[in-house]
Amino acid sequence: MIIPWGTDAPIYHRPIATVAMIVLNVLIFFAFPSPDYMDWSLELGGGRHPIQWLTNVFMHLGLGHLIGNMIFLWAFGIIVEGKLGAIGFVAVYLAMGACESAAIQFLVRPEVVRHMLGASGVIFGLMAICLIWAPRNDLNCIAFFQFFPTDHEIPILWFAGFYIVMEVLGATASQFAASSALAHAGGAAVGTIAGVGLLKAKLVDCEGWDLLSIMAGRKGQGGGKSTKSYSLADNVRKRAKKSAKKKMADAAAAATGEDPSQAALRTLRGHLEAGETEAALSFYRGMRRKFSRWRPPDPEWIELIKAVLAQKAWDDATGLMRAYIDESEFPSVKIRLRLAEVLIRRLDRPVAGERVLEGVAEAGLTPQLAEVRRQLAALAEQKREEGVLEIDDEVRGT
Repeated sequence: MIIPWGTDAPIYHRPIATVAMIVLNVLIFFAFPSPDYMDWSLELGGGRHPIQWLTNVFMHLGLGHLIGNMIFLWAFGIIVEGKLGAIGFVAVYLAMGACESAAIQFLVRPEVVRHMLGASGVIFGLMAICLIWAPRNDLNCIAFFQFFPTDHEIPILWFAGFYIVMEVLGATASQFAASSALAHAGGAAVGTIAGVGLLKAKLVDCEGWDLLSIMAGRKGQGGGKSTKSYSLADNVRKRAKKSAKKKMADAAAAATGEDPSQAALRTLRGHLEAGETEAALSFYRGMRRKFSRWRPPDPEWIELIKAVLAQKAWDDATGLMRAYIDESEFPSVKIRLRLAEVLIRRLDRPVAGERVLEGVAEAGLTPQLAEVRRQLAALAEQKREEGVLEIDDEVRGT
């Protein structure tokens, strides 16, 4: 038996809602005797009862069922609430419970099982979210072997992945009949949608350590230098405010007949002056997609590059610098050297870095920049001799 009790994942919000949910589940368990559960559990084959979509997730069949679920709710709830805040956690918790329960009541035909209940489906949803948001973090677990407890650290990816895969296999083996395995697998599916959706909507910041960033090779490149984390409610308000500001700016530009390129430059400058690097980069990319020939003036372009470099978002900065070098009439030598430095030192791409250095003639450099070029060339050669594995593809501008 393995009991998860803690984690090394960053917790930016106190687990107020997680504790409240545990207390509420315990109070309901002792307040309602078992026979009274049937009216509030999820009835199968008896029509649609929306109230049951929420009430059933607070019901438990026995003390063992309750204790097991509450242990897992604590272990995974603190991670999710730690990123969303209390309000966001409660909203996601209830939404997952309602969606999973509604799907089961609509789609599953009752055979032997006529009622389903328990927080397990929601907890598997939380497990799926944790697997997506914090796969590299560990769970602190107590394992009992021959009655002796031992402490272990198990990666969330393996712990949550194992449980989810086992339940999916169980649900498949039962041909998706009404069962605990189906509820768990359904909860994991809803949690996966919620986890990916909140990431894509940028309503949660995993600082580049989420599963999607890791799979895309962008790990550790989000979040910037600040360690401040906003709750889900804060992020929703920020995005609504940003959208309103953009609409007002577009309306003002249309009313005054302002040149769209000038309006775009003003918006980009506003983001940069406010320190909104992510918004500035997103706006820059949107303008490049909308107007293929648009580019900001060199001073703003370089300022954006410096801001992205300050966030240590190396892939994003590399694309920006490549686009600047390719399209600027008089590209800065310093940006060329910075691109080479990022490729060689940060991304372990010595061959690509050497190609950039080939376009920097040492004869025209100041003594300081010439020394920087020589050091980068030497470092690139050293990395090649050490056998650094490099996927030698061209760096594309953004």
